[in-house]
Amino acid sequence: MLDHAYENVPYYRETFDEQPKATEFEELPLLEKADLQNEFERLKSDDLSTREWKTNATSGSTGQPTEFVQDGHYLSMREGLKLVFDEWGGRTLSDPKVKVWGSQDDLFGEKSVKSKAREWLRNITWINAYSMSEDDFRDAVQTINSEQPATIHAYVEAITNVAAFIEENDLAVYSPSSVMTTAGTLRPEMRAQIERVFDCPVHNRYGSREFGTVASECRYGTGLHYCPLIHYIEILDPDTLEPVEPGETGELVITLLSNYSMPLIRYRIGDVAAFHTEDCDCRCSWPMIANVRGRVTDHFVTPDGTLVYPGALRKTLYHYEWIDRFQIHQTSTDTIVFRLVVSRDDPPQSALEEIISQTERIMGEEVAVDFEFPSAIQRSDSGKYRYTISDVSS
Repeated sequence: MLDHAYENVPYYRETFDEQPKATEFEELPLLEKADLQNEFERLKSDDLSTREWKTNATSGSTGQPTEFVQDGHYLSMREGLKLVFDEWGGRTLSDPKVKVWGSQDDLFGEKSVKSKAREWLRNITWINAYSMSEDDFRDAVQTINSEQPATIHAYVEAITNVAAFIEENDLAVYSPSSVMTTAGTLRPEMRAQIERVFDCPVHNRYGSREFGTVASECRYGTGLHYCPLIHYIEILDPDTLEPVEPGETGELVITLLSNYSMPLIRYRIGDVAAFHTEDCDCRCSWPMIANVRGRVTDHFVTPDGTLVYPGALRKTLYHYEWIDRFQIHQTSTDTIVFRLVVSRDDPPQSALEEIISQTERIMGEEVAVDFEFPSAIQRSDSGKYRYTISDVSS
């Protein structure tokens, strides 16, 4: 990967030439989100035209919308790793799977024929995690009971809300081999409730848009295993940028070994974790991380009481290059405030109107949308940027 980056990626060729004395991997420069934003074109591989590639985007855990390029080799490795983790959760390739996940298609129109065919071939049934009214919760339970999945793969907040609804209404629900949670911090009380309601173990996963699925618990739950053939992980002190001691919490720095279209080498993803120091009874030789703490997400509530996973709102901001950082704040059931740190004095009015339009489609037309343009967004007490906040209780 380093050879490829030097020979084919202008950004790395220049960066490595500036540090010719680097003899250890840890002496190479870190890649910041700002670098990915500012050097987007120079981070593309010169042989991009020979690869099957597409653009993806994320806000990560910092509220900074960021675009990047991913290729077919990366996608193949990503899907292969998912199959391994699914098998750990008791699902083979042909077994049914239910995903409680975010789907823009479910919100804004019909899925394409290609998307429907792909889901049918993979035996995956989607439940829209972006909108959860009482009827949606009941439909979700009915779907799980009818599909009888080997595993449920879900946003941690979404499946916790489903579990709470089942418990509160004393509903019967099918028990899969496992529930796999991701896209949020799985707190102990959340794990306990999900396991109690679905009568099966929870396998916590960690991943991101930039790196795909990175790590997962096995059935022993000792820690989250990651594949060193795909991800090289460092954990650094956020102040000194020196490696922390085993078991000590620090900042995750990840190098992706499968995406040659836009190499991400020593990328500061913005989440924190620790290396797990014990062996796992599953005897898998892959290393483990633990104590993963990433994004903190509040669900939003529409005026009619429907729960909305705010990832749907975040995605409306991903592709505006003039937004340096953002925070979305629901101050009441009928008011959403977008705080945007911008790189220009005159954000396009057409873009602001599009954000308003998308927000109304997600939250309801009666919801007022306000904009604030601060010079910076303050961190929470934990030191993390909270990119969605809700003052409304569900």
